[in-house]
Amino acid sequence: MSYITREMAESALKKMASFHKDLDELFQRHGMNLKENLGRRNILLSQAQEKYFAEELSLVYEGVESDGRTGQPDIVINSLGKELECKLTSKTKSGAYSFQSDYETLQKKGSLDYLYVVADENFEKFTVLHYEGLTTEDFRHLSPGARGKVSMKKHTANKKLNRVFGDLASKSLKQIKRLEDLLEKDDIPAYMRKKYNKSLQYWKSEPEKYTVVLEDIIV
Repeated sequence: MSYITREMAESALKKMASFHKDLDELFQRHGMNLKENLGRRNILLSQAQEKYFAEELSLVYEGVESDGRTGQPDIVINSLGKELECKLTSKTKSGAYSFQSDYETLQKKGSLDYLYVVADENFEKFTVLHYEGLTTEDFRHLSPGARGKVSMKKHTANKKLNRVFGDLASKSLKQIKRLEDLLEKDDIPAYMRKKYNKSLQYWKSEPEKYTVVLEDIIV
């Protein structure tokens, strides 16, 4: 069981959405568009993520801290002996979702818990994913020019995943089921059967792929 519940997530997300609304209106008054650059927008909202999730955790656990200083954990839950790294991300222009970590911090700690909040452009739909005990083995190798950031290997890390809000669904299993259903039909041409079998082998042999399923919050 995750120590972060759906109820905690819903409450924190509603506060984050309210803060986003206020910030969006402030930007508009000054002739700027908050949603023009979602990466920059998410940086501005990251402190709100840490604050509001820490508040929810403090209602259940003792010794919850979130001071926001550089080099310090995003959230510490002393009564559980846990450090929680908070990440806020959105779909990139290529249509992908990037789940990253700071390599040096993870290497130094050995193992860390992560709270990834995925938000849509309008900050109305979300997915909350809680990973426990991730190590450098759950991320790709550090590459030149990556500025110390490494990307998650979801097919490995998802063994340690708690789905709190929304979902991270297996795209691979969906495709395998679809192709197997097609191959059960007797009336498909030989060339199509060959094509389906080739696709089926691809999805079975490749590391499992996933798709983010966002969920509305009711404010």
